[in-house]
This record gives sequence, structure tokens and C-alpha cells, in this order.
Amino acid sequence: MSAQDLARSLVAAGSARVSGDEGEGIYLLSVRDGNLVEKHWIGDTLQSENVVASDVKDDTSASYLLDLEQSPRLAVFIDQENVVQCYAYDEDVEEWKETPLGSKWDIITHPESKLSATIGPDGGIVVSYQDENGDLAGIMSIADKKWKSFGPLEGNPLLGTPQSLEVIDDTLHLFYIVEDAGIGYLVLDPDTGNWRANLLKNTKFDTAIDNFSVVKDTETGYFQSYVLTGGSLWNVNGDNEQTCLGKVEDDGKLIPSDKAQAGWRVQWRGARKVVASRRKIIIYY
Repeated sequence: MSAQDLARSLVAAGSARVSGDEGEGIYLLSVRDGNLVEKHWIGDTLQSENVVASDVKDDTSASYLLDLEQSPRLAVFIDQENVVQCYAYDEDVEEWKETPLGSKWDIITHPESKLSATIGPDGGIVVSYQDENGDLAGIMSIADKKWKSFGPLEGNPLLGTPQSLEVIDDTLHLFYIVEDAGIGYLVLDPDTGNWRANLLKNTKFDTAIDNFSVVKDTETGYFQSYVLTGGSLWNVNGDNEQTCLGKVEDDGKLIPSDKAQAGWRVQWRGARKVVASRRKIIIYY
């Protein structure tokens, strides 16, 4: 995965990457004039552009979920009333449509809240957000037409923090910004339902973190953190020093540093998104 694709993803409200026989490129979500807009990029070429939903909160983050077996495309976001919504792409009419999940969840977030959504280890959808008090909270599907809320969770999240739900080693992780400390994360114990708090070292920057992505390096076992802050893209390899990969313009164009130009290897799954996975998504309306 190129550093350019990573930069473009971190600037977007949400994204999803596909590759191989199922297609290629990146789907990006952005907000324009109150509309959530989907763009499909392959390299530097824009393949298509579609409106997903209207009446979207201007600074919402969004999660784009893909599944290879059922082929639905889901977008989870926050509307102008601070309510979490979920839309699905209807391939028969080639349009995005509202699903009943927003009404079923009945989630009202803090006005500054972002969100994240992912496919959990069991194939169910998991959504995180900041509640009306600013605490981290969420909801997950647990059975046929049943959903379980969780939170408020421990920690000291920055109000309006970017969030990233990831499945690592078959375990659910929630990454977020800890006030005055950098990137923190919570790990769910599936047996007890408790979340264990942790902190990633060397992820505190002098400028505010606009967005980030954290993945686990399968070769070393260390976390790789990619951080967008102060108009630049940075990498933190495990507990090691911060390395600048280049400047990032408002449209996501990366002006690479010498490191990136030299073929810096990016281990990336993406920010606020799910790579098309062979885990079947189980959708309970």
C-alpha cells in the first residue's frame, strides 16, 4: 500500500480498500454541502462519484464496510441531529438507501463526536462513538435482531477524538486520542466483556492529531502508527522514534519526504474503514 493512498484515506471522512479479484482501488467518503459523497479511486484516477446521504453533520467521520460474500456496501455516519445512521447500497437500483439500523440503535452522540465501525470477530457490526457526556461508548450485534450497548468506557478521551475500531489477533481494539498523552487503545476481553486500557508510546505530537491509523506488523509483532498532524504524515514504528513521511495537502495529495521516496513500506489497513474481508457480515435489522 502506497503512502499516497494512506494520506488520501486519512484526509477523508472514511474509506475502504479493495484489491484482487473483487476489484481494486479505494472508496473514499467525504462531506460536501451537507451530503455524504462516495468516490472510487484507482491510483490517481477518479472512477466514480455518488451521493450516499443528505443532512450529514459537516465534520462527521464515517465508516465504510464491505463484505465479499453478500456484497453489501454499508456507510455509518452521524447526521445533523447528532444521531448515528447507517445506509446500504442497493445494487438493484444502484442507489444508497437508509437502513432501519439508525432507528433501532437510537444513538445520540456528543455534538463533537466522531465514530468508527467495523466487522467484529464474529461477523457482527460494532460501532463506537462519544456519548452526550463525551465518554467513549458503543453498540454491537450479539444475536438475531439483538444489539448490546457498551460504555461509558474508562479513559480520558479528547473531545472529538478520531476513533478506529480494529480486529487484531481476533480481538476487538478501539484506538482513540488520550488528552495530553497521544494514542490510547482499549482491548475487549470477550469472556468478561471488560475493556483493558493501554497507551502507545511516542504518539504525542506538538500539534493536534487530525487522524491516525494503527496496524500490527505481522513480522515484528509491533504496532505501526500512522498519524496525520500539522499537515504532515508521520510513522511511529513500535516504541521507536517518529518518522515524517511527507507533507499532506488538503485534498490528500502527499508530497513525500526522502524516506517515502526511498520506498518506505507502509503496512496499512486504513483509517476508519474495513478492508474487504472474508468474514461474513451479519446484519440484524
